[in-house]
Amino acid sequence: MNPLAPPPGPHSGGLSGSVGVRRPRIVLVLGGGGMRGMAHIGVLKAMHRLGIHYDAVVGTSIGALVGAMAAGRYSIERMEQLIQDIEKGDYFQLNFLKFLMKGARAPSMYRGERFRERLAEILPAQGFDELPVPFFCNAVRLETGGAVFWGSPGFRQIPLIDAVYSSCALPGIFEPYSDGEFHYMDGGIVDPVALRFARTLAPDVIIAVDITIKAAMKTPDYKSRVMSTLLRAFEIAEEVVAEQNLHMHADYRVALIQPKVGHLARFDFQDVANVVRLGEEEALKTLTAHAATRDLVTQEIVEGLACPVTPRDYVAIRIDSEACIGCGICEMVCETDAFWARGPKATVRKLSNYECTRDHACQRNCPTGAIKLSNL
Repeated sequence: MNPLAPPPGPHSGGLSGSVGVRRPRIVLVLGGGGMRGMAHIGVLKAMHRLGIHYDAVVGTSIGALVGAMAAGRYSIERMEQLIQDIEKGDYFQLNFLKFLMKGARAPSMYRGERFRERLAEILPAQGFDELPVPFFCNAVRLETGGAVFWGSPGFRQIPLIDAVYSSCALPGIFEPYSDGEFHYMDGGIVDPVALRFARTLAPDVIIAVDITIKAAMKTPDYKSRVMSTLLRAFEIAEEVVAEQNLHMHADYRVALIQPKVGHLARFDFQDVANVVRLGEEEALKTLTAHAATRDLVTQEIVEGLACPVTPRDYVAIRIDSEACIGCGICEMVCETDAFWARGPKATVRKLSNYECTRDHACQRNCPTGAIKLSNL
């Protein structure tokens, strides 16, 4: 059975309402990144405004939480109301008793039971086979280090709450999910933007939302504390994995949305409505300009948007020659040969880089901040 076979209803119509024209099959990939993932709601809001539907949802961590609601066909209004009611205390209650009794042997810093209770209030009551839209989310099996995708063949019987919890269970923050044989934790450890899995579903178009921290988008302030150090280390590893995924799997079929929410801390519960707005704005700009999705939007809708529609099929690259020290790291990390660093200063070979995967690796790794990217 093809998981992307369109069900009856909005999915079954032709492209832009035309008769006999098949609408492209679209997989929506929602990445991990803590409360920055509230931008996913904005992306869904933008897709609704543009009339772009999705045929399957793949979520990681916070993307699994939002993705499950999207697969359950929650209205945008309902999702917005649910996230507006979220408070930090809903998810983070310290394991005081376990710490007192077990100390360093305690399984986690916060109570996973409280998190699961909140998930039960938020998530659809259906199982994977009952959701209106095919849904998948990933987790890491701690015993083997391998990834699993709940919702795929052989992994469909797990309750939706357990699947989403396991995908969100950050190491040390919440205790792992156990099925009695193995333990599972946050899928972002190995695959924060699950493009590789999405491609196995054989879609025509992938709309992917990457909310890992990008150096080009103002990273949050780091504080020298145990928890801050652990979370920052996790985020750095997460970003490196995301870079590799984009290098390998972000081709012309992938409309990549990168909301500018990198300034937010992972568990920043302030101004959630603004995070939603940033996700919507970035999605509108990307989806109306990217070659894979722009033809899905009617000109009438485009003309009614407040945001400008500008070509974003290349990334502009510049190097500050005064700041450059000729270390060669930019040439080393760029997978599209955009830099030449064989002299005292690096130079840009592709000022308008149409092959750039928007992984931001060059700017993140530049030790002097000499590289500037634009048209992102």
